[in-house]
Amino acid sequence: MNIKIAAAGKIKDKPLLEKIRDYEERISHDARLEIIEIKDCGAQAEGEKFIDLAARDGSAFVALSEDGDQYTSTEFSALLEKLGPRILFVIGGPDGISPKVKSHARVLLSLSKMTFTHEMARMFLLEQIYRAISIKCNRKYHR
Repeated sequence: MNIKIAAAGKIKDKPLLEKIRDYEERISHDARLEIIEIKDCGAQAEGEKFIDLAARDGSAFVALSEDGDQYTSTEFSALLEKLGPRILFVIGGPDGISPKVKSHARVLLSLSKMTFTHEMARMFLLEQIYRAISIKCNRKYHR
C-alpha cells in the first residue's frame, strides 16, 4: 500500500510531532508513507495544489472534511482496502478545504463532528491508518 498525506501547514507542537513520527514509523513497516506539507495559504490556493497533486499522482483521493462520512475503525480498514494500493489523503488548513477539492475527492472523510486543528487531524488520521493496517493484519493493537 502506498499512502500519501498532503497537509496544509507544519506541525509546530513538539510533543504532538513526536507522536506523529511514532505513527509514521509504525505505518512504514507495512506501507509506503509520504507526508507532503503545503504552505498554509488559504483554502482556495491550497485546493489548487491538492488537486494538481491528485491529478499527477493517480491515487484514490480522500479529503478530510467535517461534512464527510464517518466510519468505525473496522469500516475504515475495509475502505482502505477498497480504495486500492495508492491513496492520497488531504488535510486542509484553518480554513478547511475548498468546495472544488470536495468535488474532486473520491471520498470525503470526517474524523469527527467536532473540529480539530490540522495538526491534531494529522495525528488522528495517522493513528487510524495504523489501526486499519493492524485490523487487516490481525494484530492485537485494535481490540
